[in-house]
Amino acid sequence: MKISNHNQRGFTLLEMVVSVALITVGTLGVFSAVTKYSQYTQQSKDNFTAVYLCQEGIEIVKNIRDTNWIIGGATTWKDGLTICASGCEADFEDTVLTPWTSGSDLYIEYSAGQPTFYRYLASPTSNDVKTPYKRKIIISDVSADEIHVQVDVYWDSHTMTVKENLYNWK
Repeated sequence: MKISNHNQRGFTLLEMVVSVALITVGTLGVFSAVTKYSQYTQQSKDNFTAVYLCQEGIEIVKNIRDTNWIIGGATTWKDGLTICASGCEADFEDTVLTPWTSGSDLYIEYSAGQPTFYRYLASPTSNDVKTPYKRKIIISDVSADEIHVQVDVYWDSHTMTVKENLYNWK
């Protein structure tokens, strides 16, 4: 006895095409969102690094100013700071500012296999990592007791700028 059930339905070719198209659009949407998220995360990381490098530049200038106060004598609080109208560079250990030429690259220095600091390295080792960042410190006189400090950090066609006025408050 042969029983035939004509009420059973399968997927038609059109239904399969629509299902595959919907799955493809959904997958591409998720992939696009993940890609954008990754780009924004990298951009945020770069911005945070640039802000910290700018703030470090301000702190370097403050350190030189404070050292000048400690030395005292014939040393004024602005000694070594007035040469930077066209720009200077320095890393965190520098006690003097170096005139900016075309901007040196900052490296992540490695010590004992661990990343330590962003520095200018004349002869980096194979462990040191060259970064895309360059830092320019510009100092201009405002008055006898005030200077304006601007720190620009450049990387991959981006610029971050931090400005602060420092005073002879002593």
